[in-house]
Amino acid sequence: MDESIGIITKDEFLSDDLIKDVLFILGGNKPIRLGEAGCQFSPPNKICLSDLDAARSMKVDVNILPKTNREKQILVADMDSTLICEECIDELSKITGLSEKIIEITNRSMTGKISFSDSLIQRTALFEGVKLDILESCFIECINLSKGAKVLVNTMNSRGARTYIVSGGYHFFVERVAKLLNVTDYYSNDFIIEDKKISGKVKKPIIDEIGKLNLIKKICKKSNLNLNNVIAVGDGANDIKMLESAGHGVAYKSKKIVKKYTDVHIDYSDLTSLLFLQGMEQKYFINK
Repeated sequence: MDESIGIITKDEFLSDDLIKDVLFILGGNKPIRLGEAGCQFSPPNKICLSDLDAARSMKVDVNILPKTNREKQILVADMDSTLICEECIDELSKITGLSEKIIEITNRSMTGKISFSDSLIQRTALFEGVKLDILESCFIECINLSKGAKVLVNTMNSRGARTYIVSGGYHFFVERVAKLLNVTDYYSNDFIIEDKKISGKVKKPIIDEIGKLNLIKKICKKSNLNLNNVIAVGDGANDIKMLESAGHGVAYKSKKIVKKYTDVHIDYSDLTSLLFLQGMEQKYFINK
């Protein structure tokens, strides 16, 4: 069996006492600080899931990863509720007075109760007639980058990695976030525009959970790398197949259904935790 490494992270600051408590519960040793908010340690050969749950119940992120090939050459990230704090379609629904109908469909999709494709088609139809300048106002007034998003992308870019957004959201928003973060490339869904308004129709093919999986494979092929060289992060049901395929698949502040299919969970740390997961020390983070 491959040797493992344990990583403890917490938003902004991880105390020495909390590190000791986690190691006591898990039976880990040899803690090494990676920064103010991150630490790695040597875990025992076997860790009970109940012990891992007990450690995580202290509102700290604890993850066990293979020790080899920790640092990845490709980052693939979902956008809504991952790289940004919001769900763009939900924010647009608030501005247009469609909030109740849209958010109900979004929640059913994110929890896997209806397919993502169906949810996107249904929500886009409700936006028929919305002017593009309303979308611009929505982006400026409502959309915020998640804490650590810039540091994550900048640091990985600085180390020669390739960074991608693979989103089921609208091109209008994804393009703007991609430029803010300076990612290598991005992929998104889009609506058909008629007379500078949303027509209510979605462009095909739709990027759904299978679409995301196919895109991560396409990215690897283009880079001449395999899926084990990818760290992927997302929060919704349509991210599961993408996360399962990656070397590191990270469920970031995700729905319960996503955690069911992933081993690496981040709930109490910001996105710089993905750098700690890869063994990077905080002193090498790029904080532009």
